[in-house]
Amino acid sequence: MTLIEDIWRLNFSPEPDLHPLYPTTTHIASLLSPHSGLSSVQRAKLVAHSLTRVCIFGELSVLQYLVSDPQAQPHVDLGIRDEDGLGLITLVIHGFGADSDRDVEREECVRLLIAQGADMGADKGDAKVLHLIQFISDACFKLGGLLYTMLPSCHHQH
Repeated sequence: MTLIEDIWRLNFSPEPDLHPLYPTTTHIASLLSPHSGLSSVQRAKLVAHSLTRVCIFGELSVLQYLVSDPQAQPHVDLGIRDEDGLGLITLVIHGFGADSDRDVEREECVRLLIAQGADMGADKGDAKVLHLIQFISDACFKLGGLLYTMLPSCHHQH
C-alpha cells in the first residue's frame, strides 16, 4: 500500500457526542439506535452521562425515556455517582434551590428514581438522601399551604 492509499482509508469523521450538555430524547435515541455504530461501552457512557445531566436539570420526560426505552435500559445504572460522589436522587434534589418553576418535575423525578430502585444510601459527605427528600417535601407542603392561604384564586366559592 502506498501512503496515499493509507490516507484515503483514514476516517476523519467526528466522533458522536457521548457527553451532551443538555441531553434530549431525540439525540439519545439516534445514538442508541442499532444503526449508530456505537459500541456497548460507548452506549453505557452516553446513558450514564445523560442520566446525571437529566437529573441535574430535572428533565422528567428524558428520565422516563432512559428508564423505559429498550435500547437505553440495559445501560441504566441507578447507583451511579457523579464526579463529586453524589447519587442521582441527590442530583435531582440539589436542583430545587434556584429554579422553583421545575420543583414539581424534580419531585416526580425523585419519585420515579425511587420507584425504579435508585440508590438512596448516603452520598459523599454523609448527607442522607431520605433526610433531604423529607426536608424538601416538608418545605413544599408548607409553601403550598402558605400560597393557598394567600391567593384568593385558590379558594373555591360554593
